[in-house]
Amino acid sequence: MDNGAYAKYKQENPDVNTPLSTYDYVDQFVHQLTNAELVVCVVAVVLALFAILKFLSNAKTNILTTPKSKRDTP
Repeated sequence: MDNGAYAKYKQENPDVNTPLSTYDYVDQFVHQLTNAELVVCVVAVVLALFAILKFLSNAKTNILTTPKSKRDTP
C-alpha cells in the first residue's frame, strides 16, 4: 500500500530503547542553583510570607472590629 516506504524508513531509523541509566549526565536533582533560580525562590518565599502576614493581620483586624453579636451568628 505504501510501496515499502515505511519498511525502508524503519530500516534506516530503527527504534532505540536506551534506558535512562546509561546517561550519566542526567541528574534528577540539581545540586547547584543558578543566581536567577535563587532569586526566583527567594522572591516566592518573601511573597508567601507577605501574604500570610497580610491574611493574619486582616483576620486580627476583623475580629477586633466586628461586634461579638455578629461573629456568633452564622
